[in-house]
Amino acid sequence: MIVGLFQSNFAVNKALGYWELMFPVFGVACVRHELAGGAAYVKPLWRILLRQTFHWLFPIVAVRLLFLQHARGEMSADSVALVVLVLLALTWFLAGIHFDNSFVWVSPVLVAAAIVGTEVETYLWLIAVLGAVALALAVISSVLLRRRGGAVNAAFG
Repeated sequence: MIVGLFQSNFAVNKALGYWELMFPVFGVACVRHELAGGAAYVKPLWRILLRQTFHWLFPIVAVRLLFLQHARGEMSADSVALVVLVLLALTWFLAGIHFDNSFVWVSPVLVAAAIVGTEVETYLWLIAVLGAVALALAVISSVLLRRRGGAVNAAFG
């Protein structure tokens, strides 16, 4: 999910495909879990598949609307990605309520990813500065260690 958040910042066109793919992928996993649990013995298979299909594919319409808002300049790419992640969390939560209670736990994980994504986005400049400082320190220490190693080798050589 974090991949989708970052991809939305750098390649919005690819991000739409990524987010559109997430819903059917999770939908297939949900159907498989429901069928493995024996639901097909209780309900007709076509009814299970139809209900799951509607549950997992109709949020893609909302995803497309969000990306349309971005294309029209109404929402930033960051905002779209975070809203799509919350939409995915809601879809998992509702899957947990309607299909199998074990799916409810996925929703808080996705919400936490949205919160982390928001905080990372907020402090991205600080993370970049700290990363640049760490890289500079690594390069400087590497250069100093090589010089010192060369001086030690010359003294003993």
